[in-house]
Amino acid sequence: MMNKSIVEEFVNKDVFEKIIQYLEANNCSGIPLFKDNYLKRRIYLRAKALKFDDINDYYVYLKSNKDEIKVFDDIITINVTYFFRHQETYDTLKEKVLSEIFERKSKKGESFLKILFVGCASGEEVYSLAMILQEHFSKEILFIKPYMLGIDYDNNSIMKARIGVYDKQELTNVPSEFIKKYFEPLDSRKFIISPQIKKMVVFRHEDFFKSDIKRYWDIIFCRNMLIYLNGEAQEELIRKLYNLCIDGGYLVLGKSETLTGNSRKFFSSAFIKERIFKKRRAYES
Repeated sequence: MMNKSIVEEFVNKDVFEKIIQYLEANNCSGIPLFKDNYLKRRIYLRAKALKFDDINDYYVYLKSNKDEIKVFDDIITINVTYFFRHQETYDTLKEKVLSEIFERKSKKGESFLKILFVGCASGEEVYSLAMILQEHFSKEILFIKPYMLGIDYDNNSIMKARIGVYDKQELTNVPSEFIKKYFEPLDSRKFIISPQIKKMVVFRHEDFFKSDIKRYWDIIFCRNMLIYLNGEAQEELIRKLYNLCIDGGYLVLGKSETLTGNSRKFFSSAFIKERIFKKRRAYES
């Protein structure tokens, strides 16, 4: 883990504020959302990547290179993910959540299962759940069709997700039988998601905070975003997730995240160990 004091010493308060003010003035849209400590780490890493030993030198470089604004805007997005991240979460979704949803929808005669992935990065988590649906709910999805939408602010990640090509190393957590069934080898090191799985998902490049997404989701994944956002952005995020989720729908957070303060009036704990929450009805207490 990066030493906090090294970052604080390198990215001193005065220059940090100048950098942030400059980026905000030049429409680096992600800046207002993130915690200061997270932004300082990103500035430190970017300055070091460019071989600067003084933060003032990076500030001068930033102001004299307009393209650096877009570069920095891209690198502050959180796009670290992998297939079947925390397998126990997927097990709970399979055994508890999805089973309950399919049973409920079948009784009501509903025809679609709608799942939204906020901050989907390069698509691994979206495809992971699609494989589970195909493997364990093949009969159910014949009558209740999955509609899975992944959105992310980083266009490069979305392009990779749409293409669906992954290195062998990226498939480390994928069960071998899933690789045989749901991936096609391109060569000795690269595999592409099968059309059977790919047709179940849609990926869009957009800023969630500015997006106009329809409000009808049964499950919303938003894993490992809250920990990077400041308090105001966290509340805005949870409120929007609440409004997008159907009554009784589920929210899946990252394993190191939880709901605090006012956020608790929107969702109650369903499976707390796996950070799976259920939408409260009209802010029930």
